[in-house]
Amino acid sequence: MKCPNCDKEIKQSVNFCPWCGIVLGKYDELHFENMSLIFLRADLSGFTKMSEAMTAEDVMGFLNEVFGIFTKIIESYHGVVYQIIGDEVVGIFGLRKESGFAPHMSVLAAEEMFNKLSECTQKEYLKNPIGLKIGLEIEPASVFNIREDLHNALIITDGFTKSQVLQKNAKNNTLLVGDNLFRETKAFFDYREVGNFVKDALTIKAYEYKLKLKV
Repeated sequence: MKCPNCDKEIKQSVNFCPWCGIVLGKYDELHFENMSLIFLRADLSGFTKMSEAMTAEDVMGFLNEVFGIFTKIIESYHGVVYQIIGDEVVGIFGLRKESGFAPHMSVLAAEEMFNKLSECTQKEYLKNPIGLKIGLEIEPASVFNIREDLHNALIITDGFTKSQVLQKNAKNNTLLVGDNLFRETKAFFDYREVGNFVKDALTIKAYEYKLKLKV
């Protein structure tokens, strides 16, 4: 179908045009729900070097295994996987109101992801083991259509950008959290202040979580 406003081609059934933003379909207007959500961005560091030393089949098999494990971990802590982009995973916590303690659950989920990846990198065919970088932040979000289909929802927030900035600036095998999540969880977890990162008009204060990795 084509958008009646900008005439761009739209290949999927959506509630708004991804090009110009006009509302489509059965809705005359979008009714947003204001929520406080935790955004997780995880990136496999060293993935390119690892994949160069492996067959394509082994690379895909490894990624499917790791992302399958990550998905189970995130869901076990009452989060959802929003996207998998290349060697990155985007997760959201707090969508299920009955989950409780979503900020704390997100930190525990991230820590388990580090430990499970460490187990996966012990495989014999991995000539160049990989690491993990994770960014976490809690941010207000305006959400539309969250009850029907998460991938057809509209989420307006700085949370995606902030978690990505934290992830991009994390060192290998490090979890960085933003100031909002730090304040929510500092009574339960140990952190050290890292400093500020700037992205466009956003200034993100970062704290490193002291991981308790299994040896």
